[in-house]
Amino acid sequence: MKKTAALLLFIIPVLMMSTGCIRRSQNFYFGHYSDAERHYTKGEYDKAIEKYQAYRDENPEGNLAVIAQYYIAKSYQALGKTEDARVNYEEIKKSHPDLVWANFSETQLKELSKTPETPAEQQ
Repeated sequence: MKKTAALLLFIIPVLMMSTGCIRRSQNFYFGHYSDAERHYTKGEYDKAIEKYQAYRDENPEGNLAVIAQYYIAKSYQALGKTEDARVNYEEIKKSHPDLVWANFSETQLKELSKTPETPAEQQ
């Protein structure tokens, strides 16, 4: 019984690694998108917007394009640029109504509607 348990403890991780369940982090580098995530996490929203946009420009139909647009909107929102955020959230809802990102965008739009505009945004 102990031999079987020891063998399983060895075999399971080996199988997981060979099937791709465990990967090294460098396998998850997606160029501009990964750079944008790093900037967003650090609160460097202007840089994040630049990198997310660069990803979208290179991969307009890429798997992460709509997610990048969502985080462009979130970055604008964090910078207090609510109109730019609104435009991006609305575009996601219009272009991808069946994706969960449209639902997330709708939630953010509701939050933005509760936020009063600053004098700079009213001009």
